[in-house]
Amino acid sequence: MRSIGKDVQFALRAFLKSPVFTTVALLSLTLGIGANTAIFSLLDQVLLRSMPVKNPQELVLLGRNGYHYGSNWGDHALSYPMYRDFQANNSVFTGVFCRFGSDFSLGFNGTTERVTGELVSGTYFPVLGVGAAIGRTLTPDDDRLQDAHPVAVLSYAYWQSRFAKDQSIVGKTVAVDGHNFTVVGVAQKGFDGVDLGNTSQVFVPVTMRHQLMPLFDQFMGFEDRRAHWVNTFGRLKPGVSRQQAQASLQPYFHSMLEMEVQEAAFNKASAEVRATFLQNVLEVVPGGQGKMPFREQLSTPLWVLMALTGGVLLIACANVASLLIARAASRQKEIAIRLAIGAGRFRIIRQLLVESLLLSVAGGLLGLLLANWTDHALLAYLPADTGALTLSTAPDLRVLLFTTAVALFTGLIFGLVPALQSTKPDVAPVLKDTVGGIVGGGTHVRVRKALVAAQVMLSLLLLIGAGLFIRSLRNLRDMGPGFSAGNLVAFDLDPSLNGYSSDRCKLFYRQITQQLSALPGVRSTGLARIRILANNEWDNSATVEGYHAQGTDTPEPYMNSIAPGYFTTLNVPILAGRDFTEADSQYQQHGDKPEDTAPRVIIVNEKFAKRFFGSAGNAIGRHAGFGIDPGTKLDMEIIGVVKDIKYTNLRDEIPIQMFEPYLADKFVSGMTVYVRTSLAPEQFFSVVRSKIRALDSNLPIYGMRSMDEQISNSLLNERLIASLSAVFGFLATLLAVIGLYGVMAYTVARRTREIGIRMALGAFQGDVVWMVMREVLVLVAVGLAAGLVGSFALSKLVQSQLYGVTGHDPITVVLAAIGLAAVACAAGYIPAVRASRIDAMRALRYE
Repeated sequence: MRSIGKDVQFALRAFLKSPVFTTVALLSLTLGIGANTAIFSLLDQVLLRSMPVKNPQELVLLGRNGYHYGSNWGDHALSYPMYRDFQANNSVFTGVFCRFGSDFSLGFNGTTERVTGELVSGTYFPVLGVGAAIGRTLTPDDDRLQDAHPVAVLSYAYWQSRFAKDQSIVGKTVAVDGHNFTVVGVAQKGFDGVDLGNTSQVFVPVTMRHQLMPLFDQFMGFEDRRAHWVNTFGRLKPGVSRQQAQASLQPYFHSMLEMEVQEAAFNKASAEVRATFLQNVLEVVPGGQGKMPFREQLSTPLWVLMALTGGVLLIACANVASLLIARAASRQKEIAIRLAIGAGRFRIIRQLLVESLLLSVAGGLLGLLLANWTDHALLAYLPADTGALTLSTAPDLRVLLFTTAVALFTGLIFGLVPALQSTKPDVAPVLKDTVGGIVGGGTHVRVRKALVAAQVMLSLLLLIGAGLFIRSLRNLRDMGPGFSAGNLVAFDLDPSLNGYSSDRCKLFYRQITQQLSALPGVRSTGLARIRILANNEWDNSATVEGYHAQGTDTPEPYMNSIAPGYFTTLNVPILAGRDFTEADSQYQQHGDKPEDTAPRVIIVNEKFAKRFFGSAGNAIGRHAGFGIDPGTKLDMEIIGVVKDIKYTNLRDEIPIQMFEPYLADKFVSGMTVYVRTSLAPEQFFSVVRSKIRALDSNLPIYGMRSMDEQISNSLLNERLIASLSAVFGFLATLLAVIGLYGVMAYTVARRTREIGIRMALGAFQGDVVWMVMREVLVLVAVGLAAGLVGSFALSKLVQSQLYGVTGHDPITVVLAAIGLAAVACAAGYIPAVRASRIDAMRALRYE
């Protein structure tokens, strides 16, 4: 240990004597390790980390794969009766629980705010193995009867932020959606529910759903087997694998399906639909990581970014290795003397490895600081109102272990080869001062040149990737949503969370629409149930007049429930027919005919009209109906056709769409308010808050942003990848240029005597410049050739993330190659010019 301590002291003194070398090496490692740590920290939280529960590897999530007959809410959704069946009849689980994520309005001491939460079964906390920080958690006794258990559990983070860790909150009453609930406890620290993309702040019994969500209860019946809305998790018994559980449960699952098709709800279903429905297969997937709706969406981008940062790290390692080789060459006489006086080769190798490991450890520590700052910058890409998404920038044990491993690995990689090569010099020639031979060369130089060629190759790959991602993002932005986004703002309201009935919600929306429309600078106002370009989706199976579906290939248009003026506000032209009016909605709701026979009107988009009727004009007056069973009533008349616009996001294709008037809907809850205004968004939003507060001071407003911001948010992945790949491409090019400059400067220094002799014999400056640049061009050409070959493999990896451009786009490839070649040649030209200005007499006396 004492000798290692001396090695450390010697290394520190050597670094202080070489400040330029130390600074460049540390900067290279900091950039490489910091970038990798930053991306790994996010990748770990989104894709790799398990929930903070007991033995998360034992948890599985149940789902169904196949044709569903009925209503479906979210992925991996089952009906509540099916959850109870699995709970009561299985031999593979020690426990089963269900949950459903929802937003609530929570009021306490006169203040009401919108919170995220979960409706959970009484087995939720016991099966997860999650305890209480104070009080207790929910138990099976808390969901025995419907609407009989108004109790709630708070998350630790919410208890800390809203109630300042006040332990007296247990036993007190809070208003959840206008209903009194008793807080019975606070969940253990670190647990925020099983939906990691929408962290929960309050947990209530699932049997309170009818009281809290009466509108939802109308179309997703609690006891309806065709209403799929709960996520069902199970904990495997010891020794039971996920595959064994699926094989064991499949026969029972099939018997449940056979029972369902015998019920009255299937009376109108065709034999083909019944047969297809019975082909459903039970899925048992890992559940230890919980749910994260956008995990699949972020998976490829994060792995792509991890690969990009890995390339930066390799270039940084090559750069430092090149610096160490040059440094080792300059220390050959020192090493030769130590070997000559009896120092062992292992002893010197250890000294050199200690130096490289010290560099890598210091680079790792600085990299952690850079990673923390980088993660803060990355989280700034997220929308400001996604507070329910919890991603930490503070490094935890896993991130620290990753950084330590990367630092030690890089230290060994870039330090071992120089250490091995520099400790086997031919001692006699070195001691005779014959290092600077007539012709520069040697193993050291060849290795450094190979490293430079590799750096050029990796830099080209990163630049091509950056160019492809930037062009893809530009294509998406240029395409646009299909309407003018300028001066268009939106915000969300949900009066039903404050206990409003459907009729009262309609009255409130009429009032707010009238008041906003009367404001100076407001051109028009519209409402919609589904916020567009927010990755939300509402689709419904339908029967269209004159269209005969083949098998289960039924029309499933994307739906939206809108107010009159919605299309005017978005500047979406009506191509045929007319817009909705207040009279349409009032007649359907209050007409003389019974509601189930009253005429209903809808508007469709151009794609819908062309697919089913050939043109927009032919669609007017035609009919459609919800449902696919034979004899489905075609009770909806098409009164208008509008221009196609995007729905979920800019990347997805425009779907077939149907629009219905929201005032004709029996169940109205949350809506997005769109306003076309000439006011600045910040100024307008302050006016909106005052208007809403005047109507209902306890009604939360959320999702306030301009349409430009909405579009930017919908391109989150594309912006993230394009921005970071551009940054990493720049860093890679910078490091490669530094490496090339260092190699050529070192080569010129080694060949000073040779260059002096050439100039003394009459060589011109141009000849010397060309002699050096010839080597530069060879290195760049080799690196570019290898990079171009590698780009074909790269194109296959990134194609799924591109839009409107191929992975081997020739323009991007050529521009990246020309740009890198120009910068690299410029870096090599500086040493070449310096070599041409060498004084021949001084060069002949060199060394």
